[in-house]
Amino acid sequence: MIKVMFEYMIEMDLPVPFTDEFLALVPRQRAMVNKLMNEGVITSYALSIEEGRLWIMAIGESEVHINDLLRDFPIAPMVKYKISKLTFHNSISFQIPNFSLN
Repeated sequence: MIKVMFEYMIEMDLPVPFTDEFLALVPRQRAMVNKLMNEGVITSYALSIEEGRLWIMAIGESEVHINDLLRDFPIAPMVKYKISKLTFHNSISFQIPNFSLN
């Protein structure tokens, strides 16, 4: 049976100002995000410290699946988030320019 996967955008409100307790969780959070990015579950992760917001693009079977994933984040008990199922998401991948030998 083929699993249908969807793309979701997660908008996360971080606790501002950052507490020492929150900052202590950041290394574990980054490790988990890096693992999920390597697995292709998280496709994009953007942070605005000034706004105290985090945006995540993730691939999953359902909103419930994405919610379960987010509850495992080390920072989960300290944040609020909204999950939106996307109809589509276009982006330009980062590309290294071609070098000319001339």
